[in-house]
Amino acid sequence: MSAVSGGLAPAKRGPGAAGLLRPPTPARTVWPRVAEALGVALSPAVVAVVLRLRLMAPIDLPDPAMHTAYIVDPRDVYTRYAAVYAAAARLREGARVGFLVPARLSYLAFGAVHGFFVLRYAFALVAVVPVYLLLRRLYGPPAGVAGILIAAASPVLVTAWGTDYPDSAVVSYALGAIACLAMPSPHRRRAWLAAAGLLLTLAVWSHGVAVPLAAATLAAYLGVRVIRERDGLAADLAVLAGAAAAMTGLLVLASAALLGHGNFIAATWQAYRYMSQPIMVAASHSSSWRWAPYVAYLLVPPAALLAFAATFIRRGALPTAVWLVGVIAAFQLAVYAWLQFFGSVETLEQHYLSSTLWPSVLLVSAVTIGELARPLAARPLARWLPAVVLLVVPLAYEADPHVPAFGWAPAGLVLAVIIVAAALAARAAGKLTGPMSLPAATGLALIALAGAALVLTVAPVPAHPPLPGTLSASADPPPAYASALGGSAAVYIDTYQVAAELPAFVGPATYQGEQLLMWWPVSQGGFPYREYAGMYHGLFNSLHSDPGELTVADRRMLKLRRPAEVLLFARSAASFPAALRALSAFRPDLMRTTTLRSGPVVLHAWLIRLGPYFHRAAAA
Repeated sequence: MSAVSGGLAPAKRGPGAAGLLRPPTPARTVWPRVAEALGVALSPAVVAVVLRLRLMAPIDLPDPAMHTAYIVDPRDVYTRYAAVYAAAARLREGARVGFLVPARLSYLAFGAVHGFFVLRYAFALVAVVPVYLLLRRLYGPPAGVAGILIAAASPVLVTAWGTDYPDSAVVSYALGAIACLAMPSPHRRRAWLAAAGLLLTLAVWSHGVAVPLAAATLAAYLGVRVIRERDGLAADLAVLAGAAAAMTGLLVLASAALLGHGNFIAATWQAYRYMSQPIMVAASHSSSWRWAPYVAYLLVPPAALLAFAATFIRRGALPTAVWLVGVIAAFQLAVYAWLQFFGSVETLEQHYLSSTLWPSVLLVSAVTIGELARPLAARPLARWLPAVVLLVVPLAYEADPHVPAFGWAPAGLVLAVIIVAAALAARAAGKLTGPMSLPAATGLALIALAGAALVLTVAPVPAHPPLPGTLSASADPPPAYASALGGSAAVYIDTYQVAAELPAFVGPATYQGEQLLMWWPVSQGGFPYREYAGMYHGLFNSLHSDPGELTVADRRMLKLRRPAEVLLFARSAASFPAALRALSAFRPDLMRTTTLRSGPVVLHAWLIRLGPYFHRAAAA
């Protein structure tokens, strides 16, 4: 028995013995492996071009650029606002270093817009490379390609990647980590475990919602290992813990060097305590579940798990990798549902938090489709059918992207049932033996499964009356999943470029506590003004009237906050002279003006210094 087939040490051989054991074979060329690696590395770009992915997402957060500010000029944020932010833990955005450190590096190397896309490409590779390798080892290269398409073309991931909110990092880290944990690689198991530990740690330090996500993942991993593979478990857990400690230490050093603030652990703990106060929970978490039946995409995770169960039930002995993927997804969904409906965290009603549940959902779907297509493996062309289906279904949606708004009943539940029924139908089709009947039946079932899942995901939230006990679900805009495939990002890119130029126009603070307030047309609000205002934490640092209309409340805010500078910005500078005159009691000094442009986007800005509040001695 050879060492490969039996796991035994090879026998000692003398010179020339190799020819007696096996005939010589030609050297295996490395070019197919190189081409495969290159194809995987280029796959995010290919998918983006072929499916016309929207490369930036619309701004639908209260302060959409509050993380962008830490990417562009983090030290200025701490210099200006460390003291005034402390009481309300507003520096928590700067503690999300798992996202901010690589984002800052990308910005320094490539600039604002180019850095944004370089980082997103890196995030996409972190997600798709482990997924490809996992599916390739379980079911072959065609399943790996299908896994890439499922991940890279997911409207949820595309939308998450499209903003500077840290779920853009968490979704990639989580997907890569789960695939690494499940990787069936006995010879390099601990290397994959170390990679999983690094990625989970990056996710945890990217956003607090990743803490229950990582806890559910590790609990599921531990449970499966205890039941199926106890050998070496203690050493494997030590590898995970060591990777977590090493990554945390590296992030401390990187955060101090790149962001000017190394103690993100204390800031994270302070933010947790502040956000856990009853008054903050009441302001951000709905006490009722009545909002949920209006959100169709929440049916995708349970439907994907049921389809997974329908596919593998009575399958016989399952690989540990398959068990891990399914159990991790089930644990994560259970934890998120408990936190939402029995706890105090808005894990499901805020789409930028629920998006972090999608990595396990996508991996479960990829393994399900890989298993359903297993009967096609011996057919050279038919085995690529799942990848073709996963390409055709989004293209068909893009031809007419007008899914009507609906909730759970009845349309949402019908589509969820179709997902499960399609999995059962594809499994039954695997017993067919005809040259055309097997691929035809399997293909139709997979089209139904992928199509129903896509429609459920992108369906807009229907209009509904005010719901008692609901808060943030109705206050925040719904996710823009419907335009993730085939949508245009031109105006978002131009706006991002202009917003990222504001700190350079304002210039760095010259002394600690040199606050800046903004004055912009708040009555117009919305996009793109929220993007610009978010660079300096939105409404918290804004006067609450339009430029030129300085109200009593505005004067009170100026006297309370004592800002050294006021930043005026608007599409038109027509109201700026009146605004300057309105500030006469504060001895205003117009420091500089500019007009920022990117494509059709134009922003006029004036920087005004207020004499009574600017500390000249400290600046000198």
